Amino acid sequence: MKYIIPIIILSFVLLSCSKEDEETQTAAEKAAAAQLVALEGTWKTACYTESDNTSYIETLTFAGNVLTIKDEEHSDTSCATDYSLEEYSFTISIGDAVTFSNGKTGHKFTLIVPSTTKITPQSASAASAFNSSRKCDKTDWAEDTEKECSVDEDDVGDTILCLYQLDGNNWYPDCDDSAYPSTSDIQTDNASSTFTKQ
Repeated sequence: MKYIIPIIILSFVLLSCSKEDEETQTAAEKAAAAQLVALEGTWKTACYTESDNTSYIETLTFAGNVLTIKDEEHSDTSCATDYSLEEYSFTISIGDAVTFSNGKTGHKFTLIVPSTTKITPQSASAASAFNSSRKCDKTDWAEDTEKECSVDEDDVGDTILCLYQLDGNNWYPDCDDSAYPSTSDIQTDNASSTFTKQ
């Protein structure tokens, strides 16, 4: 019984600290935190084809301040034949709010380049090509076996500058390594840059 009073006092202290933390948050910080909550979950592109007749599906997963990007490459034009899968996990920070000429809203954001990436050859031909080119300085690639590769040390920790427009269940990002993209750079009619909430 003698422990009840100290516990109650400690509870009030912790609650008051939490309240003070909330009160010291700026409006911009609260908005950024709300955006991370709004983005939480999985977003995905439709299948899109490149000029070399390969096709791709990109999947983004937001969890807290981590953005994981999965890039699926296919060796046909309809995303039916798996070739390889690459996965990066970036640290994301939401910045200033932006209003676009169409009245839609979005935010600037930054990504911090991670030190490693995960790569999986999903076909025998990918494994063979990776071994021939000594991808990631490795020559023991095997189909459906994931390997962790180091990112170029000159890039690790770099900040990528990005901007996005959010329109309901569609998310349209654009990024650059030297300057924030302008609102006119956002493409809402391009499959490779249109991510739909799953």
